[in-house]
Amino acid sequence: MMRIQDLQYYLALAELGSFSKVSKQFKVSQPTVSLAMQRLEKELGTELIWRDPGHQQLALTHPGRILQQHAEQMVNHYFLAEEEIKKEAEQKLVLLLSELAELAYFPAIQEHLSDHFFTHLQQRQASTEEALQALKVGQADAAILTSSFPIEEKLVAEEIPHPDLQLSEDKVLPAFPLTFVYREDRLQGPDLTRILAELKAAIATASARDFTLISKGNKPSGV
Repeated sequence: MMRIQDLQYYLALAELGSFSKVSKQFKVSQPTVSLAMQRLEKELGTELIWRDPGHQQLALTHPGRILQQHAEQMVNHYFLAEEEIKKEAEQKLVLLLSELAELAYFPAIQEHLSDHFFTHLQQRQASTEEALQALKVGQADAAILTSSFPIEEKLVAEEIPHPDLQLSEDKVLPAFPLTFVYREDRLQGPDLTRILAELKAAIATASARDFTLISKGNKPSGV
């Protein structure tokens, strides 16, 4: 299996023309660089580097020049992929939940969220006032709230269908809104857009099916 590090040594050797200079640049021993070149030649089944009998000069063979062209792209693509993966892993959807939403409804929603989603989730409990302020100043991306609130220009609010909650056999909580609210301008990047889309899909599935499992109040007549 070809190693990215070996290709980095190879490209440096093609540029510097000296094993000692490559070992100095990467702070490794010359035998380490030599072994890397031997691995590449063995893997490709051809001589990549021409060395004069006195080992005072070296040059790339024709196969060696072909590898040089492709190695530059391979190394560049590797580090681009590494950077994108790192950025993707660092993306966090900051989701705020009211106490009631966290206790009674989010457990049903999270059943439909992937493990990938939770690697990007930063979840906190907050009052409606705290959540709206955090959304306003850009400290949060979305919230699930259980009380009425004014809708600001930057916010998108979507009502979530849900059953009434029954505290006991004879006590039902008064009707309240369950609302998913988010800042669309904070979710323009493709990664957070996908994360938000997954959350919205989970909410839709839960509200259509799993919320019915929550203890609820009296059903309307005919149901």
